[in-house]
Amino acid sequence: MHIIDRYAYTNRLRSVDPAQKAGLAVLVIVLCLLLNRPLVGVVAIGWMWILTTHWAGVPKQAFGRVLLAEGMFLCLAVVGIALSFSTDPPVLGTSWAWQVGSVWVSSSPSAVATAVLLVTRALGSAAAMNFLAMTTPLIDIINLLQRLRVPALLIDLMTVIYRFIFTLLESLNRMRVSQDSRLGYRTFWRGMMSAGTLGSQLFIDAYRRSQRLQTALDSRGYAGTLRVLPLRYQRSKHMLWLAVAIGTTMLLVRFVL
Repeated sequence: MHIIDRYAYTNRLRSVDPAQKAGLAVLVIVLCLLLNRPLVGVVAIGWMWILTTHWAGVPKQAFGRVLLAEGMFLCLAVVGIALSFSTDPPVLGTSWAWQVGSVWVSSSPSAVATAVLLVTRALGSAAAMNFLAMTTPLIDIINLLQRLRVPALLIDLMTVIYRFIFTLLESLNRMRVSQDSRLGYRTFWRGMMSAGTLGSQLFIDAYRRSQRLQTALDSRGYAGTLRVLPLRYQRSKHMLWLAVAIGTTMLLVRFVL
C-alpha cells in the first residue's frame, strides 16, 4: 500500500486528467472480460507494464512486485479448478491422476485450460487497475467520482477507509515490533497467543481512533460531506491513440491469432 501511494504522487502522469486514465483502465478490463482468450490477458499485462513503467516512470521492480503478489494469489485460487481431489478413482477422460494415500488427485486439459484462462483474464484486469492505482492518487479519484455524481456518502466512506488502512498498518507494525522485541514469537504457541493479543489490541485501537476522528470532524463543522480543493489537470493528446492501439491489438489477438 505504501509503495502504491508513493508512486501515485510522484509518477510522470500525475497531472493527467484522471478521467483519461480511468477510461483507459476500464477499456482494458472490459476487453479482457469480453475477449475470452488467455493471450488477450497476456497482451493487456504487456501494455499496462509498458505504460506504467516506461510512460509513467514507475520502477519496474515496484510494478512487478505488486503484479507478482496478485499472480500468486490468483494461482492459488484456481488450484481447485485445475485439480480435482477425491477419495474415489478418477473417471475416464482425465489426462493424468495419481494417488496420495487414500486421496486421488486428477486433472484434464479442459480444467487446466479453464484455470489458465481465469488467471490471465484476472491478471490482465488487475494490471489495468494497477496502472490506475500507481498513477492516480486518491484525491484525483475523489475528484473524478465527484464529477461522475457518485453519492457523497460513498466517497466519504471510501476516503476514511483508505486513510485508516495506512493508520492501522502503522499501528500493526509498532505492535508487532514491540512483541517481537519481548520474544513474543519465540515458539509457535507463544506466537499464536501474541498474534491473538495483537488482533484484539488492533481492534480496540481502531475503535478509539474512529471515535477521535468523529470528534475531530464534528469540531470542524462536518455536515456530511468531506470537501477537497479542486485541482487542474492536463488532457493528454496521446491517451486516445494509446486506447485505440491497445483496443486494436487485443481485438487482433482475439480474432486473428
